[in-house]
Amino acid sequence: MLRSIFVLALLAIGGGLAFRSGLYAAAFYLWIAYFRPESWAWSGIFLNWNLSYFAGLFLVIRAFPLAVSTRLTWRSAVLLLFLALTLLSTYFGLDVDHSWIYWYAFAKTIVVGYLLTIVIRTEADLRLILFVIALSLGFEAAKQGWAQLILNPGGRNPNEIPFLGDNNLVAVGMAMLVPLLTALADTSAGWQKRALQFVNIGVVYRGLSTYSRGGFLSLAAVAGLAFWRSERKGRALAAGAIVAVLILPALPSQFWDRMSTIAASGDARDESQSGRLYFWRVAFEMANDRPFLGVGHSGYEPTYDQYDRTLGRYGTRRAVHSAWFGVLAELGYLGLAVFMIIAFSSLRACGRVRRMARRGDVSAALGRYANGMQSALVAFMVGGSFVSFHYSEMLWHFFALTMALERVAATQTAAIREQQVREKTAPAPVAPQEEFVWA
Repeated sequence: MLRSIFVLALLAIGGGLAFRSGLYAAAFYLWIAYFRPESWAWSGIFLNWNLSYFAGLFLVIRAFPLAVSTRLTWRSAVLLLFLALTLLSTYFGLDVDHSWIYWYAFAKTIVVGYLLTIVIRTEADLRLILFVIALSLGFEAAKQGWAQLILNPGGRNPNEIPFLGDNNLVAVGMAMLVPLLTALADTSAGWQKRALQFVNIGVVYRGLSTYSRGGFLSLAAVAGLAFWRSERKGRALAAGAIVAVLILPALPSQFWDRMSTIAASGDARDESQSGRLYFWRVAFEMANDRPFLGVGHSGYEPTYDQYDRTLGRYGTRRAVHSAWFGVLAELGYLGLAVFMIIAFSSLRACGRVRRMARRGDVSAALGRYANGMQSALVAFMVGGSFVSFHYSEMLWHFFALTMALERVAATQTAAIREQQVREKTAPAPVAPQEEFVWA
């Protein structure tokens, strides 16, 4: 009952704010998408409300005037090109009915991502959206992480997160969330900073407690990148040591035994590892058989049995277990090329803004957000190599947020340069003349 009241209160507040601007409409949609109140509230009264659909429709209506008046950038055009490729792949795929179901959901993701690039205009807008994403997803994840750490240390958390999916996808999502929370904490102060750090520790343990090897590699990549970029490596080591003291003793030998199989080969390789290698080979066969549009959007699983030559050794209707091979199999070589352009241009955009922040062309906070988003994308590139994360709503929102980041950085740079020009061209102040007094 209390959960339902809490959700109703947030719906009333968020819905009211959504009428104020497209930015608040986007924030309202993202809260519903990431938090999934219909699943979080135990009463189930929200299950038939279709909150995400109505919030998304309202966002489209609210942001439409801005969308019409906003110039299309080359990165936005590539984003829409990828959507067009998924549409063609769906229409010409091997299981059209299956692909259509998933294409509609993905099309909504792309539309929302494109609208994010439009409604985010300032650094404050970007920070608001990052806060909504981080806390909407991190609230329940951190609660589960801390509860697991205190009440059942070392136990495996079997719970899925509705927004992300199974434990492997949860682990990669948590790894992407960690640098975002870190960036928000670094640009906060006082109780807000400490609260974000507290949430971050819970999120880290929520990711580790999935026992996902891909998620473990993602978190390791985020930690290594953070240490490498740290200007105060001693302080970074101390912070890492504190987190390690809190978390590592709780992880049992079963956890480390599973992680040790990451580098295993030969007889030490487990069935899941050999299965992944085989699934990737099947993806190549699909792409070679249908190189231009692949087997269809989200079509790997329903067409796997047609390409399986092991007579079901690894089961039927299996997943590809890799974002890169998933795009290759389902959209062909052209789709993979466009996907890689989107991914690496997002990394490059974050890198440019980080360098601009170091030069003082944009604010230090914007550089922190760029660093957090770039680290999150690195987490995806590592963990997503082992899980089917390529159509995740979170991933495509991050791609879009890097486009918004570039827009905000360009606006800040132009404002700073204009201020510098005004200062240079302003007439020099005239010294007041002393009044002559007769002696």
